[in-house]
Formats: sequence, C-alpha cells, structure tokens
Amino acid sequence: MHFTLATIDIQSIRDALAACDAAVFSAINIGMGASWLDPVMIAITIIGIGATQAGIGLVTIAAGIAAKKSELRSLGYAILIACIGAFVFSHIAKTYCDRPRPVMLIYDIRLPDCPRFMRSFPSGHTTTAFASALVLAAYMPRLRCVLLAIAGLVGLSRVYLGVHFPYDVIYGAVLGSVIGILSAKLFDLGRNSADKS
Repeated sequence: MHFTLATIDIQSIRDALAACDAAVFSAINIGMGASWLDPVMIAITIIGIGATQAGIGLVTIAAGIAAKKSELRSLGYAILIACIGAFVFSHIAKTYCDRPRPVMLIYDIRLPDCPRFMRSFPSGHTTTAFASALVLAAYMPRLRCVLLAIAGLVGLSRVYLGVHFPYDVIYGAVLGSVIGILSAKLFDLGRNSADKS
C-alpha cells in the first residue's frame, strides 16, 4: 500500500513538472513570438554552437602564442576542453534520457529556425554556452554577470525557437556550469585571471 502511494505521488510530481515544462515552453515559444525577434534569437543561438566556442578557444590560443602570454593560452585550452566536455556529456545524457523534441510532442508550436528531431534532453547549445561562460568568468570575474546573461540568452533562444523544453535548458545550464568550473580549475584560471594581471 505504501509502495503504491509512493508510486502515485512520484507520478503526480512528474505529471506536474511536465505540465509546468509545457506551459513555460508555450509562454516563451508562442507568447514571446514575434517576426522581428526571430532573426535575433537565431543569431543568439549561434553563440551556443560548439564550433563557435571552439573557434573562440583556438583564436585565444593563437593570441596567447603571438603575444607570448601563457595565461591566454591556458584560457584558450580551457575553453576547448570545456567545449569537448559539453559535447561528450550532453550527448551521453541525450542517449540515456532519449527525450523527444517539442515538435514531436506539442501541436501548437512555432519553428522560426529549422526543426530538430533528434533527442532533446539536455540542450547541447546551452551546455556549451554555460561551459564556456564559466571558463571566461573565471578569467574575467568582473564580466561574470554579462557572460552568464549571454549564456542564459542562448538557453532562452533554444526554447523560443521551439527546439527545446525549459527543463532541457535548465539541465544544460547546470551541466555546462559544472564542466566550465572544472575546466577553469584544471588550468588554474582563477589565480591567473585578467583582473589580477
């Protein structure tokens, strides 16, 4: 009897969370939808592409080599490691969770960008954006709020564009933050931050 009640309670919680997820999704995807905002969100979402962040890492490494600054090279390597970690761990989670994309579950949906049909949970763009943001924030603490706000906008853009649920984005933000913090610690960026230079 206790087991049955516990099972019912867990299922009720899951149902409530799913309903909340869908409601917030619709509020952002449909409620915020505007033709002038579509290209803005598409541009913002590009920030979260792994290739974009990896490119930033490579340019930073090259700048560090050219300027003979080891701390810049370390920053670039940390960004690259964070990007690789974000890619690997987000794809492991996608395979394990196997959650469908919103377009496969919700009828009333806006898709300003190309629809996605692969696994939804977590958001890889958001994971990558937060991983890189936390690395950069360790090196440039004064810009922490700005960097996190940009990463947050990437997450918002994924829901706005109809390719992820809010919980996909939230988990991606948490996962990316952990990866970014670990990558920054690996290269000791806190000690070699730009603010201390």
